[in-house]
Amino acid sequence: MPPVRSSTNSSRLQRQGSPGILHHGGTMGLNYRYLLYFERGRIWDILQGLSEICDTEGMTPTTIHFPDHDLVLPLMSDWGQSNEARYDQPEFEFATSIYFDEDPAIIEYLINRGDDLSDRSPPDEERVKKYAIGFIYLTVYADLSQHYAFKNASDMVLFEFNTTGTRMSMLFDDSTSIRETFSRLLGRFGGIIGILDREVDYGELFWFKGVTYQPYQFSVLNVHTTPDEIEAMLRREGRL
Repeated sequence: MPPVRSSTNSSRLQRQGSPGILHHGGTMGLNYRYLLYFERGRIWDILQGLSEICDTEGMTPTTIHFPDHDLVLPLMSDWGQSNEARYDQPEFEFATSIYFDEDPAIIEYLINRGDDLSDRSPPDEERVKKYAIGFIYLTVYADLSQHYAFKNASDMVLFEFNTTGTRMSMLFDDSTSIRETFSRLLGRFGGIIGILDREVDYGELFWFKGVTYQPYQFSVLNVHTTPDEIEAMLRREGRL
């Protein structure tokens, strides 16, 4: 199990306690989720890009077997999952620890969890402090036709980032840094839709085809949605 680490842009790492250990299938309380939709053909680029912002030290890598080559991802498979997988599986599961820029919500989360921040490296005004938060449980739905919420085949892939429970769910809701990190991931890889699912009757739209939206600006009734549905909603709101 990886430690929580802090770092600066100079790649200085410090151990800061340990992340939550509850499996997302057995969480208690809230489980807010970030849902990121991309073009299906970008799945391997996205996973490699995601690994660049993850704490991968000590993680067992996952090998994806293609017909003519293997792709080794420095991301750990979720608990109970094999560290080898076929490229054409309908879904993949990983346990990740992702670096986010420091913000008040992240500091409060770490302090409330009992992490000792007194041994942080000396402040450097020219570098943004980062902390790795984990485990964040990622399910990649590579074939949405196999997903219970989608009736038809889709050319999209869904990256679903789950929390360990209520505390991390509140962090997902409060942290500007986490939202911005996922927005950057969407921007880098041509993301289509970004939604924060609060486990109620709606989700919050924060990204659509390169346009970012402010917290609580737009709600979507169905978090398992399509670009056509989002466009129709935005037209009703006079945003397209």
